Amino acid sequence: MQMKIKQATDFHTIFVHLKSELKVLNYNPDLNKMLKNIQIMVEDLSKLEVEARRKQKFTYTEIKANEINNAIDHLEKLILIAKLMQ
Repeated sequence: MQMKIKQATDFHTIFVHLKSELKVLNYNPDLNKMLKNIQIMVEDLSKLEVEARRKQKFTYTEIKANEINNAIDHLEKLILIAKLMQ
């Protein structure tokens, strides 16, 4: 399932889905750490969104959202690989 965000508030449903996928796998600290890092990136995006609304410059948030979407896509692929290896 292709999951993408446009703004920080979109991440909650994706986080819940990814967390449930990780619970199905055997304990894997690396994948959990990746999810935690994506959460930190989303927090940074949230701060950028506040600044962008104030300055009316939304290009800053697009770049960060693309980075987060790439990280989510990479984590999804790694989860799929881990499932296939079980």
